[in-house]
Amino acid sequence: MQTIVLEPKYKKGKKPVKVKKPSKPIDGINHRLLREQAEKAQVEVVETVKEDTPVTRAELEQKATELGLTFDGRTSDRKLLAKIEAALKGE
Repeated sequence: MQTIVLEPKYKKGKKPVKVKKPSKPIDGINHRLLREQAEKAQVEVVETVKEDTPVTRAELEQKATELGLTFDGRTSDRKLLAKIEAALKGE
């Protein structure tokens, strides 16, 4: 015959941990949870915007065609930027 061993719901000397449930306010809105969600949203919204973003190749090509500069696919971005700066200083 098998002996049935009953295990306690929690270890000896330890009490079970009660999980706090959100309260049910009269107006139907849990303001504590709303405040916590708003704080999390504010943390996620904070962004750093860099103003020193590098110029893209398309922008360089557009500016060069506006200035009437000649370039091709082999022209590097650095060279194209130097040509544009030289053309703007010469004007």
